Amino acid sequence: MIVKILTRHSPSYSSLIKYILQERKSSQVITHNIRSKTQDDIVKEFIENEALRKYPRKGNIMMYHEIVSLSANEDKTKITDAMLNDLARQYISLRGRTGIYVGAVHRDKEHIHLHFCSGGTEFRTGKSFRLSKSELNNLKVSFQNYHLKKYPGELTMSTVQHGQKSSYRTNKDWQLEHQAERKSVKEQITKTIIECFAKAKTQKDFLESLRDNNLHYYERGRGNVPGLQIGEHKYRFTRLGISKEEFDRLPIDSAEEQDALLEIRRIRANRDHSKENPAHER
Repeated sequence: MIVKILTRHSPSYSSLIKYILQERKSSQVITHNIRSKTQDDIVKEFIENEALRKYPRKGNIMMYHEIVSLSANEDKTKITDAMLNDLARQYISLRGRTGIYVGAVHRDKEHIHLHFCSGGTEFRTGKSFRLSKSELNNLKVSFQNYHLKKYPGELTMSTVQHGQKSSYRTNKDWQLEHQAERKSVKEQITKTIIECFAKAKTQKDFLESLRDNNLHYYERGRGNVPGLQIGEHKYRFTRLGISKEEFDRLPIDSAEEQDALLEIRRIRANRDHSKENPAHER
């Protein structure tokens, strides 16, 4: 299966969780280290957990958008709710049971997806919930080995080559090999991207509209969004019909993130005040 873990440096929990839990896309909801049932209360739990971060600084990864994709060529009659729940639980176990997650199964496209929002910190410890490149590769390999062993007759088309080194190829050879594939993908998605951009009033509108079309952005550095990640490849907006100048001209709507940051700071300030004034605690 294809596993993507997209980092997010802003606390846009509400919009991502809303996307994951929307009824027209999701058929099953999975949570881990979350008590709440409503969307608003789940968002509060993510904010409260982030407020416990031990070493807050600018540029912290505050959340992850994690996507597990089954092949569109699978026989969907063999893919049961129980199987998907089991796969989701196994993914969480391998990714790290110390994290907090809310996820859902999306069946609105040709291929079934599992989407998760996970927090940037471990559950109630304040430690960063990070994943190194080697750990990510181990996760992909272990998860694939699990589904191959557990569902050999049901999942027959979702195997990919994780972590296998190939012989050295020059950049020119690599580009030639993938040129046709990348051109096909660009042609398929460029029309959608331009339509989403034309309707957008803010950068947030644009990115959420792309996400609704199963097109997910990646970040560079502290929240800079240069383009989309499709499968294992990344495509800059400048190569998909949207120049950087056009994107930058869209207003930045950061109200959601600012509200979340204010709440995180308020919780931290109250906690610090309680530590300094223990006599005031009841």
